[in-house]
Amino acid sequence: MKYLILILYFIPTIFICQELTGSTNLDITKAWSQEPQGWTYQMNIFIPEETSPENGFPICILLHGNGGVAAEFINEFSQHISCHILIAPAGYMNSWNICSEESDAPDMEMLDELIASLSSYTNVNSSKIRLLGYSNGAALANRVLVENNNPNIDKICSVVSQLSEMQAHNGSFYGPSGETEASMAFCGYDIQQIPLVGRDYLNICNTNDPIIPYNGGPAVGAVFLPSKVAIYEIAKSQGYTGTIIDGDGQEINSSGIFEYNYLSGQVVHLRGDAGHGLNETQVGLISDFFIYDCSSNGITEQSEVKISIYPNPVGETLSIYGILMPTDIEIFNTKGKSILKEENSSGKINISGLKAGIYYVHIHDNTKLVIKEFIKS
Repeated sequence: MKYLILILYFIPTIFICQELTGSTNLDITKAWSQEPQGWTYQMNIFIPEETSPENGFPICILLHGNGGVAAEFINEFSQHISCHILIAPAGYMNSWNICSEESDAPDMEMLDELIASLSSYTNVNSSKIRLLGYSNGAALANRVLVENNNPNIDKICSVVSQLSEMQAHNGSFYGPSGETEASMAFCGYDIQQIPLVGRDYLNICNTNDPIIPYNGGPAVGAVFLPSKVAIYEIAKSQGYTGTIIDGDGQEINSSGIFEYNYLSGQVVHLRGDAGHGLNETQVGLISDFFIYDCSSNGITEQSEVKISIYPNPVGETLSIYGILMPTDIEIFNTKGKSILKEENSSGKINISGLKAGIYYVHIHDNTKLVIKEFIKS
């Protein structure tokens, strides 16, 4: 009996101390009306080659589009999202249950169970769970934004799908109380929701998208809000009290991509023209959105992480990516005069007081001086 007690005592410790690997079985089986005997969500896992940070790797859950292949999706973004463990579930019938899809699978429950299971792994930072969804997967990521109040989900990126009227109508946000059907009012989204405040949210949509209408309207069994209205509604849910940002937005580096920035970069919409997909610049901006210091000792060498500023040209708030905080920041004009100097701990600099023109920001990162030019619009 004494030895049995000792064995039982050590079993939980053994379980808790394990690392997540590419061969770990995270598959989740759920049963519902279409699959009363149960169906298994298979998980594809990518582990970075870097040494795990002290607090573990952040997790980015990749949600493929309708008809997409999870394994291909994870292979694509493993090249662009650094220092993250990537997990790509395969949806039932290669889709996610939003409204008119053939699937009625409990995808939101699956995500809850997946996220809960990650906390036991020593190389996982379970307080930094991120989601990247494409098309139908972006709609599921938007459901998480609206319906899921887990504070460990800190970043959500939705690509080529904005909010639909079923998710935001009558001045409130909604989720479904049961199965979703296109024949039901608002597809069955009848439970009012209050989105969690504090998450970073990035949405990318394209004006020439042949599937999801940028300016709103019916498509794929749903009615979509105009993209600019959708991001405005999300910004208001996060505490924004100003007016909608309309018009052309702010172009990023003559790229043809225009930014609509709320709450100093917490809520951002990017307008492009890459159809129902992404161009190279948009992929790079997604990489910037998910950037994370992966050094195990807290020191990031400049050769390992690219330091970038965003947006450029900039109106009110300049964001710096790829450096540790706090960091000494100093801004000079073209005559070499110091205009602003501060020890910055957020990576965001308020430059609303600067006149329009060209400036240089000096970033003192780990004893290295990095100089970046930007335009104040």
